[in-house]
Amino acid sequence: MSDNVRFDPRFDPAFQPGYEGPIAPVTPAARQRPPAAAPISLPPVAPVHAPAIVVPAVGAEVEDDAAPRRANPFLIALGAVAAVLVGGALYLISRLRDLFADTQSSSTFDYVTLQVMLFAAPLLLVLGLATGVGLLFVFALRSDRR
Repeated sequence: MSDNVRFDPRFDPAFQPGYEGPIAPVTPAARQRPPAAAPISLPPVAPVHAPAIVVPAVGAEVEDDAAPRRANPFLIALGAVAAVLVGGALYLISRLRDLFADTQSSSTFDYVTLQVMLFAAPLLLVLGLATGVGLLFVFALRSDRR
């Protein structure tokens, strides 16, 4: 950086720490704008009749896009995660139904596991559906409107 003896030569010394000299005033010529040129008046232009439809030459190919869009691996992963979340939630919900309906057999699930499944299954279902809706939103934004 700079010290009290030397200044950085790339910048004006007045804007460096430790500068104690006079500040150079801005000259009035530098503050004034150059006068605007008078507008140029052009003669009126006669209208030119062009064909309304331009037909491309036979054999000429129109390029749609220089490089086609590749599949985004993150969107593919999001779709897979949404499917797994919805599928897992539906499996947990069906498993909970079996646990509540079968009261005669001994269950290996304790009360805490049952309560966790009661709260986790609907949340996973909502999260999977929200991920799917978000993915559809991204696809809707990126779709071609031709």
